[in-house]
Amino acid sequence: MLQDKDDIKDKEVNSSISDRIAISKHITFLSGIGITVVIGVIATVLAPLPILAIMGSLTVALLLGLVWRSTIGLPKAYTAGVRFSAQKLLRYGIILTGVRLNFALIAASGIKVLVIDTVLIAFGVGIVPMLLRKLGLSRRLAFLIGVGQSICGASAVGAMAAIFPDVDEDDVSLAVAICGLIGTVGVLLFAFGTHLFALSSTVYGLLTGSTLHEIAQVVAAGAAGGTGAADLAMVVKLTRVMLLAPVALLVAFIVTLRAEKKTELVEHRRFNWKKVPLPWFIFGFLIVGAINSSGLLPKSLTAIILQVSVFLLVVAMAAMGLMVDLNVIRKTGLKALGAAMLVFLLFVALSSLLIAVTGGL
Repeated sequence: MLQDKDDIKDKEVNSSISDRIAISKHITFLSGIGITVVIGVIATVLAPLPILAIMGSLTVALLLGLVWRSTIGLPKAYTAGVRFSAQKLLRYGIILTGVRLNFALIAASGIKVLVIDTVLIAFGVGIVPMLLRKLGLSRRLAFLIGVGQSICGASAVGAMAAIFPDVDEDDVSLAVAICGLIGTVGVLLFAFGTHLFALSSTVYGLLTGSTLHEIAQVVAAGAAGGTGAADLAMVVKLTRVMLLAPVALLVAFIVTLRAEKKTELVEHRRFNWKKVPLPWFIFGFLIVGAINSSGLLPKSLTAIILQVSVFLLVVAMAAMGLMVDLNVIRKTGLKALGAAMLVFLLFVALSSLLIAVTGGL
């Protein structure tokens, strides 16, 4: 009897300890998420300020995350919660970003916009990574910078990073930061350039919409060219955002195909479609875009969804900043920044050529 009582007490003690450990894990997990939310709120408040408004709230959140990590630090116990924000909340944010899409408006813009955007994206995804690798950047960082430049900045970088099983979080954060910084420089160059070169509203709208990274940057730069240029720039930019979905699916297919080639003998090689890491959040992104395009959503609800999507992405960017190793940025940051600036100038040149060829000049 005494032995049974002792066993019962031991079980109760062990159960109590297990419960405390579980509660402690939940608390630290939520604390990690809480830190990213706090940084996200701060970034949202600061983002409308001069200069920061050009960079956009996503880049501001990333930089604040970097500062937090380098000054206050990040306890290891909070890593799981921070990673949840960087991965899961990022996907939810991308899904809701589909509310920006209006397929009818994009279709009405004509084939010219689609051709310009498609060629630039093909250049950014297919050629730019090879060029950046020649300049000394790592394979994954080169690809992420190319994707961010050619599609939609931080959102595209995050979406593509989610597809790769071996992606380095330092590369992701560095690519996001570079997109924000180069895009900010691009806004200033375009704003001054439209007066120096006397660009027409059509050319200015096509150039800014097809080359700047973030939607916030397109909005900021588009205003300098007038209402017509700003409207056209937004349509061009949203077309690029729409093309994120097919590009992500194609990349997922290529990633799986290469993995199959590495792991199987040539004589027994068979492609397994079940192994393709389909980015389910991209389908959600398209579904939300289709619902918005149908006109079923009231404008008031659309505005709320858009605000939620932006905040989720801001929180995700804060998490990415928290997880970055500053030593990596010190080693490769300046080289990567210079290479990315060269890529941006190449995009401007190629976009100008495409506009001339398609009759935009």
